[in-house]
Amino acid sequence: MTNQLLRSLLDSIFPPHCVACNKNTRTGCWFCKDCLELIELIQFDPCFACGSVKREHDCKRAGDVQLTSLTSIGYYHDPRLRALIRSVKYRYVTKLAPSLDALIRRYAETRRDPWPWAGESAISIQPVIGSPERIRARGFDQAAMVGECLRRTVVPWGKESSLLSRSSSMSAQADLAPGVYRKANVKDAFQIRKDVEIPEAVLLTDDVFTTGATMQEAARVLREAGVKRVYGFTLALGA
Repeated sequence: MTNQLLRSLLDSIFPPHCVACNKNTRTGCWFCKDCLELIELIQFDPCFACGSVKREHDCKRAGDVQLTSLTSIGYYHDPRLRALIRSVKYRYVTKLAPSLDALIRRYAETRRDPWPWAGESAISIQPVIGSPERIRARGFDQAAMVGECLRRTVVPWGKESSLLSRSSSMSAQADLAPGVYRKANVKDAFQIRKDVEIPEAVLLTDDVFTTGATMQEAARVLREAGVKRVYGFTLALGA
């Protein structure tokens, strides 16, 4: 029995349901079109220091910034987007990759401003890799999955890169209160791999930007290695 025939048989016995609304999608997809279209999109790039979406705001973290820019598609408090991300991250539903592609394409079609990296003729796409233990438990890295979807949809000239390695952190960032604890938890968690060519521009990808501690630490290591511009991209913003 071919894999395609097996998948069709399983879908007929256990039809896919939308991970957000639990509606039978009848298309073999695990995220329905209605939920996709109802996700609230962020209209302007947030502050790459603190994540604020207010263009005029008193940024408390401006003095400790390593990112060149930050782009996020939506808000983590949106129940549809949160269900999509959590299903990838905690339920290991890798079949949601086509839905992530569709989400990024929808965002690209509605985006008002040019991409921050639009002027880069060459750019490396680097995930904010998770700890080795969590990658082994999931069988994949959701930050890398986001990077792959982004390259397929809007950055086809981007080069998949493995510039960073990561040691174990003491705790999952989501288990810690925002602030100094999260920053300390990822301090020196990333290292530049040996014998890699350092590009001028890197596009860092992850699922959620909360306090920014993890992404800023990864960007710091890249900057110290010689990367001149580090652009951030996440699916969602906020806790």
